[in-house]
Order: sequence, then structure tokens, then C-alpha cells
Amino acid sequence: MDNITHSLFGAAVSETLWAALPEPTKRSFAPQTRKAFFLASVVGNNFPDLDFLYAPFMHSNPQLGNLLHHRGHTHTVPMALLQSLLLLGIVSLLQRTLKRFHFTVEWRWISILAFLAPLTHIALDFLNNYGVHPFWPFDNHWKYGDWLFVLEPWAWATLTPCLFLLAPTKKGKALYFLIGFLGLVLSWGLGVVPVLMCGVLTLWTLLLLGALTFLKDKGKIFLTWSALLALLLVFKAGQKSTEALVGKSPLTDTILSPLPVNPLCWAVVTVETTPTELHLKRAIAAPFPKILSLKTCTKLRFFSSELASATPDSQVLWETEHVVSLAELRSLKEQFCDVRDFLHFSRAPYFWKDETGLYFSDLRFERANRRSFARIKISSHSAP
Repeated sequence: MDNITHSLFGAAVSETLWAALPEPTKRSFAPQTRKAFFLASVVGNNFPDLDFLYAPFMHSNPQLGNLLHHRGHTHTVPMALLQSLLLLGIVSLLQRTLKRFHFTVEWRWISILAFLAPLTHIALDFLNNYGVHPFWPFDNHWKYGDWLFVLEPWAWATLTPCLFLLAPTKKGKALYFLIGFLGLVLSWGLGVVPVLMCGVLTLWTLLLLGALTFLKDKGKIFLTWSALLALLLVFKAGQKSTEALVGKSPLTDTILSPLPVNPLCWAVVTVETTPTELHLKRAIAAPFPKILSLKTCTKLRFFSSELASATPDSQVLWETEHVVSLAELRSLKEQFCDVRDFLHFSRAPYFWKDETGLYFSDLRFERANRRSFARIKISSHSAP
């Protein structure tokens, strides 16, 4: 997920802990304790993404380094525990440095937040089709939720009303308001969200804010987490319905991703392996056409403008197909280390050659005209 979502989630966890503590306990804390809870949780929820600082330097091809090491070691359970200890070490250093300001630490509660933060980051990143491999070194396979888009304004719209109302300072309230407003502006302005879903998102935000206004702090927290759970269930229903439309057998893999703010339109990639070939297909699916038609889905800027028109009664439109020779793929894997490394990351790999060289890409991240952050030019110097 995006770092705004991770930060909001960290803030929500810290506010949940604060609301759950008895009032006499909170009155015994130093004045800055609530801020310390917030910083520990928000910073800890973003720690795993510090891999961007070193990922490009971990491979001779910087782009491959990013693909292999972003959501790499820092997104594993063993390293998450080490990150928790590092965060506690930073807090301890701050305590010693700021003693003259009477900076005190409630270690029991800070430790809980520091322990939870990197783990919740990994759990959130699992939800999309990029995936994580959290059980390294015992299991180095990627795990994919195929559940949410990587940047999901629904999360912003659901978390910011509660955080806005609970924020103890005007600056905090202004920040949460701006984040919530930004989510709505992006949804309405980028052309990737249908007007229907933009309207639902806006109405949801206003209704949630209105309902939270009448609740006490614990009630605000409970309603917010309940709303998030309800949203996850809605997207899960869309995922299951899309799987049923596409079918599984004899497919090797079915890769799904909803569009932003939109459980009614899904990007689909299917992978089928035969003894000699890898068959990759990309499609657009509308699992609930009575609410939002496939034709509406295909008109969104998220997809290529060259799409064929969907028939009025169809629910799936197959957009792209690639057939990959397994013999040629194995040969390239033996010839080039870059290919071997790319295949460790890729879930739907295909390749092509032109006058400029040999290229690999992953169909799950492709857009129009082969635009993709996963498009890699294979270096001739990467031979074993």
C-alpha cells in the first residue's frame, strides 16, 4: 500500500491504544506520551519501506534491484522484529538526549506499538497483487492477497474522519482534513474512477464524519474499524465474483486487482502452463454489471484507449494475450542472470526482442504501449 495509508493506519492504531487506556492511567503519563505513541506507530509503520534507500544498489541493474529488494528483506517477519528493536533503540536514544525536557517513555505501551507497526505494514502490503514474502528465510515464496489496489482512497476516506475528530491539535486536524480532501480530489480528477464510485466515496466520507461526531472516542474507534472491515468484505465479494467469472481450472494462476475506489471493475491476468508454452491473458471484468457495466469499466483511463467495445451483456473483456515458449524462456534464463533474477520476481512474465535489445515485463503491471515499472532491458553483460 502507499505510505499515506501506512501512516494513517499507524495513527489509527496509536489512537486506538490511547482510547483503550483508562483515564487514571493516562493522567499519570507525561504530557508528551500521546505524541510519542503517535510517532512510534507512524514511523514504525513506514520503516519497512526504507528499503528504497538501498534496493537500487543491490543489483547490477538498478531497476531489477528495486523489483527484487523492494518488499524484500524488510518485509519479512524476522526483519520486522529487528525493526521493532531498532525503533525502541531510537526511542531510548531520544529519551537520553531529551532528559532536560523531562521526556519520559511508557515502555510497555511503546513496545507494543513498535512490535505491531512493521507487522501491520507487511499485512497491508499483502493485500494487493504485488505481494510480499513474509516468511523468509523459511519460505521464500511470494504471497498475494489480490484484494485491494496499491493506492486506495477508500482507506483515506475511512480513517481520516475519525483521526480528524480525535486529533488533539489544530495542525493535526488540518493534516487529516487535507489527506481526506486529497483522496476525493484524486478520485474525481484523474479519470480512473467512475462518477458513480466518486459519488459513493464522497457520500461515505460525509456520512461517516457525521456519524462519528455524535460518538465518544471509543465509539469513534469502533465504528471506524468496523467500516474498514466492511469495505474489505465488499472488495472480497468482488474478488470472489471475479474469480467465478474467469474460472480457475486449468489455470496455473489467476491474478486480480480491483481498480482504485472500485470493487465493481477488476483487472485480471490469467496464467496457464502447458508442456511447451506459457499462455498469458489480460482481461477487464465487471462482476456486478447491473450496478456498473463492463462498458463503463473499459472507458476508464486506467486501461488502453484501444480496447474493443464490450457487448452490452458481457462481464469479461479479454484485452491482451501472450504465448511464451518455455524452451526459449529456459534458454534465456540459463544465458542471462538478469532473466533468472527477473523470473524470481515475476508472476506473469513475457519477453520480446527488437532492434534495441531483449526486454522482459510482467503482464500484471502492463498498461497501454507497454508502459510498466516492471519493464526490464536485459543486459548483455549479465551472462553467468
